[in-house]
Amino acid sequence: MATEVKHGPSPKFDAEIRGEYSMTVVGHYTTTPDLAAGGVTAVKYESGQDGKRRSELLAMRTIFLEWWIAEWVARDGGYEEGVAQLVRYPFRPPS
Repeated sequence: MATEVKHGPSPKFDAEIRGEYSMTVVGHYTTTPDLAAGGVTAVKYESGQDGKRRSELLAMRTIFLEWWIAEWVARDGGYEEGVAQLVRYPFRPPS
């Protein structure tokens, strides 16, 4: 599956679009040094079928990661350093 990614309030896609799915990511500062808190606070799937939802998840992953890397680099982070940040985090299986 491929994803055409365009950012901004009114993106113009080359592909004809229909339907919409989304997620809201919220972060917070904490009083604990070097600790942030946050999570996905809302999700809207277009499909009710698990297979199509997995496709929607893959697209949202690509959209977010492309945006994240672009933002990292725009704030004087190196591209390779940003990619390393994505794979270095101590991810763990959901409990």
